[in-house]
Amino acid sequence: MGNVALLDVFQASDAEDKFRSNRESWPWLSNISIAESTIEITDTVGENRGTSSIEFDIKLLDGSKLTDKRNKEFCDLVIEYVEVFRLHNPVIGASVHVQRIRSLLSFICWLSQYKIRSLAKVTKTHLEKFANDAAFGAEFSLSIPEKVFTAIKNQLLEGRELPFRQANTLRRTEIYKMVGVNGLPIRNFTYTTRILDWYEHQLKNNFKGIELEKLTVQDVLEELDLIPNIVTIQDLHRKLMPLEEIWSWQHYFKSKPFSKNPFPEGSSKAASRLGTASKRTKTIPPKIAFAMMRESANWVLNYGDEILDLYSSVADAEIAIKRLSDKGLNLNIRDGKQSNNGVATLEGVVRYLASACFTVIASLTARRKEEIFDLGYQCIDEERGDGAYWLTIYIEKTSQRYDLCPVPVLVRKAIDVLEKLSEKARELSDNDTLWQYVSREGDVVKLNDQQVRNSLQDFFTSFVSEDSSHDWKFSFHQFRRMFALLYYYRFEGAYIGALSHHLRHFNIEMTKRYITDEKFMKEMKEIGEGWTASFLRKVVSGKATIGGKSGDKIKRKLSDWLTHFRGKVDVVERERVVEKLMRYMKRVGAEFTQQVWGTICVCPKKTTLRKHSNCANDKGEPNIEKGSVETCGGCPFAAYTDRFSGAISDDIKAREKTKSFCEKGSVLDEITGVQIISLQELLTKANASSPFEVPNE
Repeated sequence: MGNVALLDVFQASDAEDKFRSNRESWPWLSNISIAESTIEITDTVGENRGTSSIEFDIKLLDGSKLTDKRNKEFCDLVIEYVEVFRLHNPVIGASVHVQRIRSLLSFICWLSQYKIRSLAKVTKTHLEKFANDAAFGAEFSLSIPEKVFTAIKNQLLEGRELPFRQANTLRRTEIYKMVGVNGLPIRNFTYTTRILDWYEHQLKNNFKGIELEKLTVQDVLEELDLIPNIVTIQDLHRKLMPLEEIWSWQHYFKSKPFSKNPFPEGSSKAASRLGTASKRTKTIPPKIAFAMMRESANWVLNYGDEILDLYSSVADAEIAIKRLSDKGLNLNIRDGKQSNNGVATLEGVVRYLASACFTVIASLTARRKEEIFDLGYQCIDEERGDGAYWLTIYIEKTSQRYDLCPVPVLVRKAIDVLEKLSEKARELSDNDTLWQYVSREGDVVKLNDQQVRNSLQDFFTSFVSEDSSHDWKFSFHQFRRMFALLYYYRFEGAYIGALSHHLRHFNIEMTKRYITDEKFMKEMKEIGEGWTASFLRKVVSGKATIGGKSGDKIKRKLSDWLTHFRGKVDVVERERVVEKLMRYMKRVGAEFTQQVWGTICVCPKKTTLRKHSNCANDKGEPNIEKGSVETCGGCPFAAYTDRFSGAISDDIKAREKTKSFCEKGSVLDEITGVQIISLQELLTKANASSPFEVPNE
């Protein structure tokens, strides 16, 4: 790309006129408008296209403005980034685009305290410090609480007046303007507002018992119990991504690039190291999840068309009760607009149906709430010639682009139900979302996430667990985790890399967190016994590979027991061998726990041998959460499955990539090299795993 169009426009004296007249020549800028120092971006896809704007003429920490002559290189960089980012992400949401620009502005603002005005002057030390500061959020990385606290403190100590309202509260906008933080690239102040609250309270009490002169912002934060929280890995990754993108796309920029790759290990790895993991969504107990999924599927397959027909024909309650009863659904329905004493109207039943569709889509696709509520008319593609159904989704949280997700026929049916339900509403609203319908009064009703969540809870209480209305509170994300857990622990050939891609996670570490839920494993114990028996049957018949120290021990026991049974019966009863092995494992406390990398833990937790497990703590108790490819691979109580070799290979590739970025001869280079050798030895052992050979008669 020889010239960057948007930069040329901004540098011209007739910028706005030039932009409007040349817009058709620059199609990738069709959704960007400029006015003075404001950049406005509009969504490029969807019926209701949102608009987001951002002021790029921000005030920097050194007191200058981004548009000042001395900051020209950074100002040009921002304008170039606006265009180059859109060029690489033509359908990305406007809000995401603006968020990326704001992250870049925060970095430039942070750099200004070091009088740096070019990326070429940025060092590795600067980048490491910025990443560490950004981990505490933009408010603290730009020192806003401290600046505001110190400015007010100095005003009071010098006897100068502060801007007050009649209600004797501080005029916060004027305070921010006075301190010079009003033009910084941050939208909301959290800790700073609490500091202002503290000042208001102390002013009313004349700072009783407080020596203001000796007070620091840290003292106030501690008094208010405001400990800065480390942002999540995802939030930090979004702040670092623009720097990585500028490096990757440097040949598109006129501005000087970084002298070296800002994140040789990748910005996601840096974020994983410094950020905090998101709070884990509670997992739906398996029995509740299965019951909810089963009943929802029943509604979609067997009752959906009948309910839609009743609703479109404006049937009264008596007819609806009769026809649904004939279908096998016994409901108490009343005429009118609202449910009463647990008796639903037909419109309420329609909402139940919509919630059942949500459950089917969420639990069988693992899509995020935002992705499901973004589904529009004809979002299923079945014309690709492969006989499969593909769901068109917009992955905003990670890849921020439209993508295709394979779905089963039941999801196709749920989408079909929603398309029929929303047909008239789509015509009236001129909006293609599936989450709407026309009320009995002829109004378009939009089904937002809160309404669907309420219907989900009512659906569960009324049709799944009538006697335990408070058993479980649903959240949308639970279905996503349930999909991950079921896929990995219930399906043969499950591969964590494929699961991570399907979930569109930033990295595999996030996926591992999804499927290492100890509570879930315990609740799946009964269900898991069926999988264990199924797996052992395959081992006994020679259809499943098993290896490692415990895998070889299992094969020896199977061989001994099969020989024993052959001497007593005419036909080898393999099922009895499986039952015997399961009883033995239960007796010693071995739970046959699957691990995400393809090993099975058979640690004898009821015997003293457990202290020899590689994950044992100081007290000799196994801690399964400390497991890893290397830890479990070398454990005497690990059985290797055919998935283990693939996991080791992936780990080796990751370490080799890390090593390629290490300075030759450095400590990290040597440590990584040793780890690779260790993994290669483990891979050799895993590849030596073999199926069980049935003893000759």
